[in-house]
Amino acid sequence: MRALLSAFVIGAAALTGTTALAASDAEKAGKRVYMTKTCLACHGRNGAKAIMSYPNLAGQNEKYLVQQLKLIKSGERVGSVDPETGHPYVKGMADVMHILTEDDIKNVSKYLAKLTPAEPEVLEPAPSEEMLKAGEKAYKKLGCRSCHGKDATKSSNKLYPIIAGLDRDYLARQMTDMRDKVRTGGKVKLMYGVIKRAKDEDIEAMATWLSQIDRTPE
Repeated sequence: MRALLSAFVIGAAALTGTTALAASDAEKAGKRVYMTKTCLACHGRNGAKAIMSYPNLAGQNEKYLVQQLKLIKSGERVGSVDPETGHPYVKGMADVMHILTEDDIKNVSKYLAKLTPAEPEVLEPAPSEEMLKAGEKAYKKLGCRSCHGKDATKSSNKLYPIIAGLDRDYLARQMTDMRDKVRTGGKVKLMYGVIKRAKDEDIEAMATWLSQIDRTPE
């Protein structure tokens, strides 16, 4: 009996080691994808230095990232048009997704989810306390906490995004697109009934408040 128990413990330890190794290998593969398949150009070093109004992806929910990458690749995720280019904001991603395999998508999502989130966006001018309070109030009033968490740092479902600390303009655009039913794909329809009650000033305030939430380790 003792020999059997020892064999079980050794086997379990070996299995755990194999799983950890596989996870580590996947993250390494994900980093290679990120560094070599154009992700770095827009989302920045370590997924935390995005340019323009692209989202920082470091520390995002892995399942959400997988879902969104697949939606973009399939053409199911649609959004508003960039007035400067005349093309949908998502077009840049859609145009390169053909070079990512299913394994690439899984690996890069795992890699990004493990990274340290970006520091809060520095806004010029700095937002007033009144604006920040208005954003938090609107967030609570609309019931956003039920899905995105009390302070937007932990979603209730891994298929929902963590929205704290994202770029203000990106957040405002996504909320507006959802309110106007321009953004489609995935679980976005769950937002329609909630965000339709948000006025432009509510969206501006929430996007500002959310962008200033610090998710970096203390």
